[in-house]
Amino acid sequence: MHKLRGLPSILLPVALSFLLPECLVAQPRPKKKIVEYGWDVPYPTFVRDNIREMEKRPFEGIIFRTDGFDHAFDVRPWNRGDLQPQLETLAQIQWQKFTDNFLTLYAANQWKMDWFNDDQWKVITENMKLFSLAVHSGNCVGVCFDPEPYGDDPWVYPGQYERRSFDEVNAQVRRRGRQLITALQEHTPQLKVLSFFELGLYRDIVDEPDPKVREQRLQRLWMPLLPAFCIGMLEGASADVTFIDGNESAYYYEDPDEYYRAYHLIRQRIQALVPEALRPKYNAQVQAGMALYIDQALGKRTVSTTGQYLTPEQQLEFFEHNVYYALTTSDEYVWCYSERMNWWLPPEKAGEDRALPSGVEEALVSARQKYEAGRPLGYDIADMITIAHQKRREAEAQNAKPDQKP
Repeated sequence: MHKLRGLPSILLPVALSFLLPECLVAQPRPKKKIVEYGWDVPYPTFVRDNIREMEKRPFEGIIFRTDGFDHAFDVRPWNRGDLQPQLETLAQIQWQKFTDNFLTLYAANQWKMDWFNDDQWKVITENMKLFSLAVHSGNCVGVCFDPEPYGDDPWVYPGQYERRSFDEVNAQVRRRGRQLITALQEHTPQLKVLSFFELGLYRDIVDEPDPKVREQRLQRLWMPLLPAFCIGMLEGASADVTFIDGNESAYYYEDPDEYYRAYHLIRQRIQALVPEALRPKYNAQVQAGMALYIDQALGKRTVSTTGQYLTPEQQLEFFEHNVYYALTTSDEYVWCYSERMNWWLPPEKAGEDRALPSGVEEALVSARQKYEAGRPLGYDIADMITIAHQKRREAEAQNAKPDQKP
């Protein structure tokens, strides 16, 4: 550096630019993408017929679904001829602005799937190859996997496996994870798998240093077999496959630190659940995603939430806050979920109770603009959240009091 001392100060940045590696100069910030999913999830025909209007919304893509061919553990053979009309419809979608689109696979299981039944899994594997063809036909970037067990729970232990050890069942579930991801790559080798949640769900056990104790605690948690399935998928995936832990827990975040802690959990702490030999692959192919729950922020749920104790203006600030920090702390993807609104239908068709609330789209756009411009959010929600918590406690205490007779 002493050889630069004679240069005029105005020329020093120019001189330094020639000394720096090219990769450190003038590169863009990582692109963050928001994809939409909710009770307004459309089928391929609707998307094909309405894509130009849909792409006016402030997203990079959607999570949508095929009709009748969307359950990962369906043990009934899928017929290519029955799926063919939807394959053709998927191929007819003219994507432009929506570049990152996912077809949905549900883990809900109403067919008594058995992890040890090879005949069932031959069917499941062939079904998933057809699903891979659907993803390819629709020019989608990948699969959105919803692990939540809405029917019979495939992740429970012991369940139907009372005579088998936890280690034996885990090994079999891991094997099936390898099979499923291999089938899904049949027609889409550069697959992205966005799961609403993955290993990040198990934050309560990752800091336990004793593997045996950790395993015992895992068995007492919700969905104790899911980690083995996630490990199996990672193990069976090619180097071109990307997994996104969607971190559904972010639905309920009310503080920026919660987002940063979640990112650290998914990217680092959770590796206590990953076999040591797979950790380099985990680091290379697993991303941290973040979730947004509009109904939660806007107080539109039927259960008591913080958002219900905020003014309409504060609710929109709350939602913008969540969008901003979800973008800040995701590696690439944020998924935006809602139940009591419809992004795709005009108010007269959606109905008054499902019309998009005023200001929601603007709040999302504002947060994105601030993030992309490298600007701070510009306000802190801590005080209004504290006041809302107090109002909520008071209301719940009042409701808990027994009726007073006059």
